[in-house]
Amino acid sequence: MRESRKREFRICQTIVCALLLMLLLMGCTRVQEITEITLIHGWGSVEPDHVAMRKIYADFEKENPDIRIHLVSMPTTEALIQKVEDDIMVGEIPDIVFLAGRGQDALYQYMVDYKYLLDLMPYIDQDAQFRSNLAPTNLEYWTTADHQLFTMSDVLLVSGGYWYNQEIFEKAGVTSLPKTWEEFDAACRQIQVWAEKENNGVKALQPSNEGYLYLLDHILAQKGMDGTRKNKVELDAAKFMDTLGMLEDIHKYSISGDGGYNYRDETELFNDGKLAICINGVWGASLISEHLQAEYALFPSEKSSVSCESAGIGYVVGHTGNQARERACVEFLKYMASPPVQERILMETQQFPANPKIEIESFAKELPRFCKAVSTAQSADIKIEVPEQLWGRDKVMLLKKEMIPVLSGEMSKQALLDLLTQ
Repeated sequence: MRESRKREFRICQTIVCALLLMLLLMGCTRVQEITEITLIHGWGSVEPDHVAMRKIYADFEKENPDIRIHLVSMPTTEALIQKVEDDIMVGEIPDIVFLAGRGQDALYQYMVDYKYLLDLMPYIDQDAQFRSNLAPTNLEYWTTADHQLFTMSDVLLVSGGYWYNQEIFEKAGVTSLPKTWEEFDAACRQIQVWAEKENNGVKALQPSNEGYLYLLDHILAQKGMDGTRKNKVELDAAKFMDTLGMLEDIHKYSISGDGGYNYRDETELFNDGKLAICINGVWGASLISEHLQAEYALFPSEKSSVSCESAGIGYVVGHTGNQARERACVEFLKYMASPPVQERILMETQQFPANPKIEIESFAKELPRFCKAVSTAQSADIKIEVPEQLWGRDKVMLLKKEMIPVLSGEMSKQALLDLLTQ
């Protein structure tokens, strides 16, 4: 009888322990509940900076084990925008999209107008650290009149000049950097004469369509365009026509590229020693061969020097209505804006970090060429926006399409002006 009671007691103990274990496991399961979000981005190629960015994205899970991030990697931003547009048309609102400065007047504005994007400002207002990690230009440019913010950039677009091959300059007898556009023209002519004499196939420069846009904006800015953050181009016909005339003079030193010619083709020619000048932003530092004696210079200026410093459209979060996913997306933005990740972006991709706490000069030993270029660009008297934000998408596309035909004489300057003012 006593033995029977003992067995019953042991059985009860076992049952109780099993129940306690089940409750414990159930509790742990609730604590470790996973929130899944998807990030659509354009860092989808095999280039080193693309690979580095995907690794940074994936490492988000290490710091946030309760969030699983699925990466949808597109090969280009254009393909990304098309995918997001297709998704929205069938009622699928993405969790996070990285727009890389594109689609402001089309996709982005559409998503804002139809309330497909999450307003980030309530989260920023409640988190002083998050706010302090954001670029002031991001808050200044993208905050609406209703105190709403729908995008956050993890980098700034810093440009306003050109990379030049010191060896070519020296061999061609260009002993000092051009301070005026007349001196710039003279330097290009000097390089051309030297190259023809040596029969080495070197050109002074061969900008892409986008490169000519930067030249256009900087010359217009020096002719009196307002340099404030929210500025847009207000076309002055006389100044515009005069600027196109100056670009015609510059264009005669290069070969017109077809529609497929871009900054990577230009950089390849530069690395091959076939271009003296490569028009690009400071981010071009990582693309330029280490074997070249290359430096960065601002475009010439008659009075005030000009450079670009913009916070383009970056990450947008879908207003899905799922609070857990929306909060997880905001945690991802905080992660991307945090100093450790911003330093990784700088070191691993040589992009200019948006977080104002990052002291670029402290990385001069590791990234001497990049940091020197940044210092040069930031020394400018006037800061303007990048072309996409100055002109808007439609006019940028028009200028990219028609700029070289105009400069090569296939289309009149007046015809381009008429198209822009329609």
